[in-house]
Amino acid sequence: MTRSPTGTTPTPLRITRPIATSRPAPRAAGYAERSGPLVRAGARSRVALTALAAALVTAVLGWRYAGATDAGSTDRELTALLDAQHGASRVLAQAFAALGGPLPVAVALVALAPLAWFLRGGRGLALVLLGPPTAMVTTSLVLKPLVERTRGGELAFPSGHTTSVASLAVACGVLVLGLTAVPRALRLLAVSGLAALVLAVGVGLVVRGYHYPTDTLGALGVAAAVVLGAALAIDAWSDVVGDPGPDPRSFDPRERPTDVLPRAAR
Repeated sequence: MTRSPTGTTPTPLRITRPIATSRPAPRAAGYAERSGPLVRAGARSRVALTALAAALVTAVLGWRYAGATDAGSTDRELTALLDAQHGASRVLAQAFAALGGPLPVAVALVALAPLAWFLRGGRGLALVLLGPPTAMVTTSLVLKPLVERTRGGELAFPSGHTTSVASLAVACGVLVLGLTAVPRALRLLAVSGLAALVLAVGVGLVVRGYHYPTDTLGALGVAAAVVLGAALAIDAWSDVVGDPGPDPRSFDPRERPTDVLPRAAR
């Protein structure tokens, strides 16, 4: 109790409490990266155009070489540039070509899944489990029988080995580029290393005579289109499902429903 300044009449002492707000508590940068989008909002239109362009490249090549059994002029010129029939180059080409086999790809996929969960949360895990497998299935079960380009009696377009390695590399690239806590130079260096690995695998397949160069180019288009499309789809779905809507604590019971409605023009 306190006394009023003009008399002895006691006045009640009021204790005010801080008003609760809906502002979330600050969180660590690592949490924001794990719960954040795979592709930042400002880059989604460019990523969508990239995926569309990649799909278009594969479609044009598939139409051009549908039913073919031999190399085109572009294939012959590129193969002549990459030809290495002797020595360490041939052994190295075989080693890189083998990276696209079922066992190395399965091991890489199993190892990448928990790492994606640790770095980028549920969205990262969904990208690894949906993107590369979908690209591989699209190549082996859809495009190869549809295009029917053969080499040595086997379906060749697009290259399944290249699709496997490239799709995993694109998924890794999406995960790495979203790690804003890592210096940009290191992220770009990692992406450059992934691109070099994919290029080495494609060159190895051509040098060893397993595929034509355009087979590997078509596979790159499949990998980019499917994995980037999957990243955009996962972000769109997560944004819808994860939106909690308006905070009920911000509701003012004194506010009439008509106060929030736009007034009709008179």
